Order: sequence, then structure tokens, then C-alpha cells
Amino acid sequence: MTPRAQDQRRAAEPVADRAGAIAARFDGDAALYDAFAAACRLQFVADAAAGRAACAAGDLPALTRLAHNLASALTMLGHDDISRLAGRVEAQAGAGDAAAFESWEALCALLQRLAPGIVTE
Repeated sequence: MTPRAQDQRRAAEPVADRAGAIAARFDGDAALYDAFAAACRLQFVADAAAGRAACAAGDLPALTRLAHNLASALTMLGHDDISRLAGRVEAQAGAGDAAAFESWEALCALLQRLAPGIVTE
């Protein structure tokens, strides 16, 4: 099984380590975590649209930046498996690898489960 397929399988049902993230990254403040998560869900929708535009334009540098930001936010939220997929997109796009476009679509499919407003195509 390829690393990408492994990440997709593990992230098929995105479940955050909410308690771990709150303890490790939000100093135990669940309300702060919840506020950050709500803001991230809105940003995920915008990022998915920007990523689709970057893919359509063949803009790997833009995809690199978007994937980097998503990887950071997903790690903060405790979605480590999805964050690894975002990191893979970042690495592929940063290396000029067109496989990043396909990986981006896989990432967006997982993000849609976190932010249902995302349109995947």
C-alpha cells in the first residue's frame, strides 16, 4: 500500500485527538480549541476553493503555501493523519511534482468531512 493510500485509509473517518490537542496545544482551554476549530472550518472552505484554483492554473507554489498552512492547522486541531497528507501535498508541490494536484483532491475529500461547505470535484 502506498503512503498516500495509507494516509487516506487512516483518515477515512477524521477523528481529532481533541483532548490531546487541547492539553498539548491550547493549555487545557477547550473553549479556545473550539473557537479555533470553528475558525479553521471556515478557512478550510476558502483554502479548498483556492487550492482548486491553483490546481486549475497549475500553480504549484500556491498549492505549496496552502498545504503548509493546512498541515499546521490540522496538527493544532489534533488531525495528525490528515496533516501528514497535507504535508505530502506540500512536499510534492514544493518539488514541482504534478502528483500534488491529485493528492490535493484527496486532501479536499477529507477536509470536506471536517467542513461540509467544501465543494469537491
